[in-house]
Amino acid sequence: MSEFVPPVPPTSLPEIVIGMENITKRFPGVIANQGVHLHVEAGAFHAVIGENGAGKSTLLNILYGRYRPDAGRIFLHGEEVTNALRSPADAIRRGLGLVSQHYALIPALSLLENVILGAEPMTGLAVLNRRAAADRIEALARQLGLGALDLNARADRLTVAAQQKVEILKALYRGARILLLDEPTATLAPQEAEALFALLHTLVAGGATVVFVTHKLREVVTHSTRVSVLRAGRNAGDFVTAQTSEAELLASMIGTRGGGASGRPLVPLSGEDGDNFGGNLNAASLDLSSASATFTAVKAFTGNGSPLLQIEGVTVLNARARPAVQNVSLDVKAGEIVGVAGVDGSGQRELAEAVAGLRRLETGRLFLAGRELTRASVRERQRQGVAYIPEDRHRAGMVLDFTVAENYLLGHERVREWGGGRTLNPNRMVARTAKMIQRYDVRGGSPDGLLPARTLSGGNQQKVVIARAMASEPRLLIACQPTRGLDVEAARFVYDTLRQARAAGLGVLLFSLDLDEIFALADRIAVMFDGGVAGVLPRAQATSQNVGALMTGATKSEDAARSDGAAALSHREGRLP
Repeated sequence: MSEFVPPVPPTSLPEIVIGMENITKRFPGVIANQGVHLHVEAGAFHAVIGENGAGKSTLLNILYGRYRPDAGRIFLHGEEVTNALRSPADAIRRGLGLVSQHYALIPALSLLENVILGAEPMTGLAVLNRRAAADRIEALARQLGLGALDLNARADRLTVAAQQKVEILKALYRGARILLLDEPTATLAPQEAEALFALLHTLVAGGATVVFVTHKLREVVTHSTRVSVLRAGRNAGDFVTAQTSEAELLASMIGTRGGGASGRPLVPLSGEDGDNFGGNLNAASLDLSSASATFTAVKAFTGNGSPLLQIEGVTVLNARARPAVQNVSLDVKAGEIVGVAGVDGSGQRELAEAVAGLRRLETGRLFLAGRELTRASVRERQRQGVAYIPEDRHRAGMVLDFTVAENYLLGHERVREWGGGRTLNPNRMVARTAKMIQRYDVRGGSPDGLLPARTLSGGNQQKVVIARAMASEPRLLIACQPTRGLDVEAARFVYDTLRQARAAGLGVLLFSLDLDEIFALADRIAVMFDGGVAGVLPRAQATSQNVGALMTGATKSEDAARSDGAAALSHREGRLP
């Protein structure tokens, strides 16, 4: 193989700071990257896009020293470093910093300790200089627009979004001049995402280079200077952002096929041993009247009548025993999607976990179709038709060392049709999983689901979590960040799934930090601020301006909040046992 020479003939052209040539990486049963190239100019804001399983995260991990390529060569600033990048420590010493899609913090350590770990400032007496570390971290936080930080807070008590912010602080604290970011805005509210990009642009203007993986084409078109597209582990195109469009980028990502990720919407179908699961439906021919019959638990479909879910005066504490949700009242009707918007940390996570049964209510009551669930266990809520998609699939949605089939079974270990019961039925479990994999187009694993879940990309792991929830015949779906980490086509697939589930009579309580997602799906939008409901707006009356004002506390729709609370309480007399 001839030696790679970075293409910078005239001195007026930018230096190629990253050169990856013919990179190939194999995992058991999977070729993640095959002959991939990536050239990044100094001072570029370079986006890498592609569908789930296209090999984007693998490529970043190779560049960061986490993985060793099976073939190919890597150059930094024109110097070959293929054999020098044996660990992340090698990459850090060469000025690279990686912010992963999933945090890599030590739960028992504080925010400060996680940031400085491995780069601790010491006094002349070889004592940790905590004051110097704190001053530097706080200065970086101000640049990021993160505001005041509790540097003594344990990492396991931070929200997912806060943990990703700590990862960004870690990279900048170590003086990274080349920042690699994997889905950096996946859990950020719009204001936080814009603040992050403003910081990144400032860093680029100061000479830093940014390479970021994202599924949000709007971010690519708005912020990047160049774009590299991967499809099925190979290069599918390199573009100058100013000379391309969202449509052209999407066509490069997905090729010529149309429809959803597999051409079929994700309406769950049930039957003995899952025989009907997967069906022969497609987006063009779906008969919603027949689809609604498959939701066997939704026999009392009430349309726009009485609420399916009623939340009355609920107060929930956070991990520090302080109120995270305060006196919240809200309802969700069958056949309705209620979106819960708000800046991260406003109480959405705690409210979702309280409805799912993972947090105890300090005050208030919960009802599902008139039946009180206030003190019901998670298992009992599941029996009553509550399904839950957690915001963090790794911590709360999957066991990564279990196989895909075992993960798909979680929560249904006692259900014969799923392969559970007194003893597991591996054949039935695998057969059902295989149908799910085909229907949901889960890529990167084995067709029978017998490889560990950690071998799947983040987006494909999320598909398994969503498939499991939707196939449990729910009446109410609590969906927290359901498209986090999904590419454009897969996210559209999930949107179609939720819309068609709504048409079939399902009630959906959607928690999302992505306002575009809320606007695309919700019939009503409840906005949370500082633990309370600042207002509830019909979708037709909601704009980014009035919702944003409620999210930040700039205004508060007292009438909307009071009206929604009164609506919930007005049904109380007729449904108490």
